[in-house]
Amino acid sequence: MEKLLIVAALVCQPGERLIDLTGKLPRGLQFMDIVVSVEPFYARLYIYQLGFPDSFQQCCSNKPTSVLRVPIGTGRFCIRQSQPKMKWRVRALLHYLSRGRH
Repeated sequence: MEKLLIVAALVCQPGERLIDLTGKLPRGLQFMDIVVSVEPFYARLYIYQLGFPDSFQQCCSNKPTSVLRVPIGTGRFCIRQSQPKMKWRVRALLHYLSRGRH
């Protein structure tokens, strides 16, 4: 039974899309900003870290474009859309913090 629960936590829900950025992001990066564009403007997009569906963030609150700040975690995310034929585009903005002199 424990193995079944572990496997269930490692997949997105039916109808959702897995975005796997594992190994594609720099080490030590904790957050990234995601620029999301949706059509039609009233549609919504939900994103959460794989395994944590209750911690989702949504956009775009009747705007065609919005920015979400999401924690990197494992680098694996699930995306759910509110409308079956909606169009969406996601772009990530990575911010590096310098630890040296400014």
